[in-house]
Amino acid sequence: MKSFIPSSFTFETEIQKMKQELLTSNLDCSAKDETNEQYLYEMQDIIDHLPKLPEIQQQKLTIPEFDEIEIKVSDSAEIKKFIRKVNYEFLGYHCNHKVMDKDCDMLYKNISDIYKSGEFKTYDNFVSLVAKCVWQIRDKDRRGKVWNEQIKPTASDLTKTIDALVVLAGKVSEYNAKMNPQCSKCKAAMRKYNYSVKEIERMRNDYADLKKEAEKPAENKMDMLEFLNKNYPTADDFLLSDVKKKYKETFGIVKTFDVLKEEIEAPKLFRFQIYIVQFM
Repeated sequence: MKSFIPSSFTFETEIQKMKQELLTSNLDCSAKDETNEQYLYEMQDIIDHLPKLPEIQQQKLTIPEFDEIEIKVSDSAEIKKFIRKVNYEFLGYHCNHKVMDKDCDMLYKNISDIYKSGEFKTYDNFVSLVAKCVWQIRDKDRRGKVWNEQIKPTASDLTKTIDALVVLAGKVSEYNAKMNPQCSKCKAAMRKYNYSVKEIERMRNDYADLKKEAEKPAENKMDMLEFLNKNYPTADDFLLSDVKKKYKETFGIVKTFDVLKEEIEAPKLFRFQIYIVQFM
């Protein structure tokens, strides 16, 4: 019986199909002859045990957009001031990614360079050789014969292919690093914004606790007038920072300057003055 010799087009089409089946581990390894079937499994096993190439990835940088933090009616003047400062800084945030975007745009060139490389040709030729072995095994099996291993890949072929794949993996990783850049400025801005949001929440909770303390019945706490008369009986003026410190030492409570100012002014016996201190 004569061996069937396919046309060049049909043969190449079959080889490409077998290569795809091998690379996706979908090769049909069934055969009439048990030995031929084992050969087919061996071909699939050879490809399965090759090092895997990492995927080529591309992701352009995006400039983060920050949500405006709403100022609540219940916020203290200090909190409102801080929120305005945060909103002013982050709502107009911008970053220049032109240089990094240029590297991202090299995707098609990088892919082309990989396909044209000697290492990829070594890898592709090896897979083609295994696919040709599959074609021969199936052809022999169709004609009731056992494959004679005449073009079976050698250990040297396998070693060269593995070495080539290692080099290719390094190139792909290098390209991916350039096409998936990280912007340290944007990452720092996101960390700072998230911290600001947490800090505002903490300030609001502290302020709410202080307001609750201030709203307690008079018999449960010393009122501010009594506290000032006790600690500053003869003073014509005193520092707000000193009042804050002594109040904490006396009651173990930290009051914000806004709350202290509000409570001190309540009896209408004190008024605040602001001094500008110059250092030389």
